[in-house]
Amino acid sequence: MKINENIMKRIIYPILMAFAFAIIGWLWEGVYDFLRFGVLANHGVLQGPWLPIYGAGGLIIYVLLNRYRAHPLVVFMGSFVFCTVIEYCTSVWLETYRHNYWWTYKNMPFNIEGRICLLASIFFGLGGLFAIYIAAPKLINFFDKYNIKKLAIITLLLVAILILDFMYSSKNPNIPSKIQIIDTQNMPDIKLFNK
Repeated sequence: MKINENIMKRIIYPILMAFAFAIIGWLWEGVYDFLRFGVLANHGVLQGPWLPIYGAGGLIIYVLLNRYRAHPLVVFMGSFVFCTVIEYCTSVWLETYRHNYWWTYKNMPFNIEGRICLLASIFFGLGGLFAIYIAAPKLINFFDKYNIKKLAIITLLLVAILILDFMYSSKNPNIPSKIQIIDTQNMPDIKLFNK
């Protein structure tokens, strides 16, 4: 019975961790928009309160870089590079297949095609440190407090809701309005959304 519980933890904990990172990313971007522009926005392609790119990115960073916990610079640089590449590729994919932009760094210094910029990459590096040293250990301790069967049910429900969100959003993507993402007075030359 103990072996089954350990196997379940190895499956369920990463899925729940990915959901937690996806929700943390959604909250991070929402707070940023509110503080900077005074608006609440949902930046994701999906309708729900999660950004799967943060969930997958956070989980992959944890899986790949947790073994380097003793070397924070390696964790920072690994997160910096990995997340920057993922953000660039995601931007190209969204523009190519969704024919929209969900973000731009066009007016930020050290940007590449408005898809990525140095400041965002630095935040990704810091986010990797947060994931490895703070969030993941706290999440694992939190999960350990609950019965694995109850966590399995919660995980199945979350996955089902996410699948429904993907299905709905594939035909009805969340497309933020200009005011949700940019301060148009400070960035007048950006042509965003529905290009």
